[in-house]
Amino acid sequence: MRENAVKNIIFKMPHFYDLWSSRLHSLSFKNTRSDYLRSRIIILSTVLGILLILWIPFDILFLTSDQSIKITFARLFLGSFFFFLALNKYQFYSLRQIQLCIALLTLSLNIFYLYCLAVLDFPDSNLKYGYIYTLLPIIHVAALTIFPVTFKESLSLLSITAITQIFADSYADRLFAPENLAIYWLQCVLALMVIWSQVSKLHMLMRLYRQAILDPLTGIYNRRMLLRLGKKSMQECSQNDKPFSVLLFDIDKFKRINDTWGHSVGDKVLTGFTAFVQGKIRKTDLFGRYGGEEFILFLPDCPSDTAIKISNRMLTAIRELKLPIDIENQSLSITTCIGISTYSENDTLASMLERADLALYKCKHSGRDCSNFHPIDLQYENDERLKIAEKISIN
Repeated sequence: MRENAVKNIIFKMPHFYDLWSSRLHSLSFKNTRSDYLRSRIIILSTVLGILLILWIPFDILFLTSDQSIKITFARLFLGSFFFFLALNKYQFYSLRQIQLCIALLTLSLNIFYLYCLAVLDFPDSNLKYGYIYTLLPIIHVAALTIFPVTFKESLSLLSITAITQIFADSYADRLFAPENLAIYWLQCVLALMVIWSQVSKLHMLMRLYRQAILDPLTGIYNRRMLLRLGKKSMQECSQNDKPFSVLLFDIDKFKRINDTWGHSVGDKVLTGFTAFVQGKIRKTDLFGRYGGEEFILFLPDCPSDTAIKISNRMLTAIRELKLPIDIENQSLSITTCIGISTYSENDTLASMLERADLALYKCKHSGRDCSNFHPIDLQYENDERLKIAEKISIN
């Protein structure tokens, strides 16, 4: 019972679970981290491949001919594998593939370690040159420092080296030898430093990522990241022949709220509206702040008729929404305009947003608190749009 209580307290700490596992990380952050990890894999694979080959002359010089030939072939094979990982950087795209790649890199180093020990007949400290190979696990642990990974991933990678080394020392019957115990102690200290470094890198990456992509007030995607993810989602829907719709929200008469109640109340309205919409959308939908009181909801795999139904349900629910403003226990009611557009062949994200924006102007011209769908074949003249804008400013 006490152990479960401690676990519950730990996992309720802010962001701890994000540092423990990547399961709850957003898709966009997973893509960002996979790109970051891929660049580290390329660097590490290239460096290790070069160092493995450059060490061959030392093996030829200090080992017997039979031992040096066997280990040389192993070095060339492993070096070729590392160069393959570095050159085929675009073959590993998703985070899961990147994680598998790091695991294969770690596993291959430990297989090389076991093979070399077997060729050298599991050397001990009396054989000075051969004993160097028994220290390879220290290098394996230190090399992992460059990866920003979670606690769970770090422990999994380090366990590969630990299990391999314990197996080798048990087979050589020197598991509890004094020099081995000293090495184990050194590796434990090194492993703790590696875990701290890896998780610190991940934490910093997460902080920078959140600052770069999230709106500081509402905590949802900012304009830059929203449009980037929306473009990618639209392209994926286009490639898979799936519909894609856009809902452009504008809170009605938001300036009047700021002028009447103050900007702090206006901020509460924005955060309350954001929380409401987030509670109504799917996990695959993309919602973010477009600017000021305008918000965008990207709806992948959503045809125009469904998008219209969704907007009507949103309008009804928003009318009934009561947003507390912390002033004499009062609450505000708001309404919105929603401009709608759906992807058509040869469409771009900019053209879809332009149609949704035109539909939004039509809503404002029609008295607000409504939605409007702009089909691809309907064109508004520029002078008509200016007239609509003039009428809005007059009203």
